[in-house]
Amino acid sequence: MLFLAVLIVAAAVIFSYQNLAIVTLSFVTWHFSASLAIVVFLAVLAGMLIMGFLWMGASFKKSMKKKRAKHSDATTADRNGPSVKDKNAVKGP
Repeated sequence: MLFLAVLIVAAAVIFSYQNLAIVTLSFVTWHFSASLAIVVFLAVLAGMLIMGFLWMGASFKKSMKKKRAKHSDATTADRNGPSVKDKNAVKGP
């Protein structure tokens, strides 16, 4: 795992060194000049953050669905009385 991290950092350093050219970004009336390496890094970072938030939202939604299903099962069991397994356990010797 550490080897992979070192490899990624080395690739990022090489990419940054080879892409020092200044680029200008324009959006409506806003203009921004920066190194191409910084612009690409910020774009990748923004993509990672967006995907992280989407993943967290989907994970939260899935856990809430499981929680509701568990609560629904418990409520159904309360309404229907003890299950067959529970009735046998109650009888005793």
